[in-house]
Amino acid sequence: MYRRCTPALARAFARPLAARTAATARRNPCAVTGHRGVLHAEPQVCHFSSSRIARYSDEADSLTEPRETMEYDVVIVGGGPAGLAAAIRLKQLAAKEDKDISVVVVEKGGEIGAHTLSGACIETGPLEELFPDWKELGAPLNQPALEDHMKYLTAKHALPLPHPPQMSNAGNYIVSLSNVVKWLGEKAEELGVDVFPATAASEIIYGEDGTSVRGIVTNDAGVDKDFKPKSTFTPGIELHGKLTLFAEGCHGSLTKGLIRKLKLREEGQFQTYGLGIKEVWEVEPAKHSPGKITHTMGYPLNYKTYGGGFIYHMEDNKVSLGLVVGLDYENPYLSPYQEFQRFKAHPFVSDLLKGGRVLSYGGRALVEGGL
Repeated sequence: MYRRCTPALARAFARPLAARTAATARRNPCAVTGHRGVLHAEPQVCHFSSSRIARYSDEADSLTEPRETMEYDVVIVGGGPAGLAAAIRLKQLAAKEDKDISVVVVEKGGEIGAHTLSGACIETGPLEELFPDWKELGAPLNQPALEDHMKYLTAKHALPLPHPPQMSNAGNYIVSLSNVVKWLGEKAEELGVDVFPATAASEIIYGEDGTSVRGIVTNDAGVDKDFKPKSTFTPGIELHGKLTLFAEGCHGSLTKGLIRKLKLREEGQFQTYGLGIKEVWEVEPAKHSPGKITHTMGYPLNYKTYGGGFIYHMEDNKVSLGLVVGLDYENPYLSPYQEFQRFKAHPFVSDLLKGGRVLSYGGRALVEGGL
């Protein structure tokens, strides 16, 4: 089967498709090819049509190039664990009933997993529901969690605390969640999901009633710093779906607009957030304890500030460590980044990091709260 599109549509998805073509071709040489505006893909057909005019205008001239439209059964915004797991499960359930549904996942990161940031120590139960044979399939879960520790930090000391049983990680795995998400993206594509990385959803399309969601618009390409079209301008694509699933992660921009418009979070029904800052280090082999998990309380935060640290020993002499700070902190001058630097300077942490090197770092908002 093949999908035919206009040159404008081909340009819009050229970069994300090019980034995936080599890897996809290795798995299935016939899966993705491109030539002169024709995209060949297995196993489903999507329909294209022209839609409303792009909204850019200027005193000198106006842009009248229409947007392209792609019709799907399900449009999923966000290529993280939730979005990809949903796409995979939908295709699996459809296959059980001998049905073929079209599913698309858009991900703003340059590649699947690029914006995924977590400790991470994960349970295998949800993964087993998707793929009972995940070990045989080569899921990147390589380091079992073997030890749990809880420490209370003062300015110079690390005092051991009884480990809360509800925080036990027995049977869990310490992973790079980014690698797990990349693997899920490959499995989604194998099932026939259209996965478009480097494609941000910029706008929600509402139905005529003003409340039902018809889909989303992807970001425009070729705009200047004032968001006005340049000579290379290509308007975004409208992705229409019978169902649109927002899996943007914590505090997603489209999700926030949807919550406000549909009043999904009334007074008293609020969410609380934290900020997590993380680094991955390669440490000296003598200091590495594969499978060891340590959580910390206390220093560098005071007793009024919610938060704590984590240190996860992964495989290959790698350690993932970070600090989470609740965003309801009272001190307006508190800097979570600076607090993380103080955390790393604590003797309990600095002794581990001496002689090592930073491999990656990042920060992201987190959902907190609950009982």
